[in-house]
Amino acid sequence: MEDGFKVMSQNADVGGSDTSRQGGSGNVAAQLKSYGVDTDQMTDAAAERASELQRLLIDEVRARPMRALGWAAAAGIVLGFWAAR
Repeated sequence: MEDGFKVMSQNADVGGSDTSRQGGSGNVAAQLKSYGVDTDQMTDAAAERASELQRLLIDEVRARPMRALGWAAAAGIVLGFWAAR
């Protein structure tokens, strides 16, 4: 995967493929796969990390509910003042 990123970086420096600059958004997944990036593996890893973060947050809220409530209230106040501007 690292080699794919190196190739993309070198191609961007040289001004290589213009497919990403054409009219539409193009098929990004196909372009990444052409550079050797496994998008399916990246999707699986991102989903795994998101579920791990969700489990961590649930465990933290269950362990310290008052602290979580305090943070939620503080965030609500800050966002409320920010939105009122």
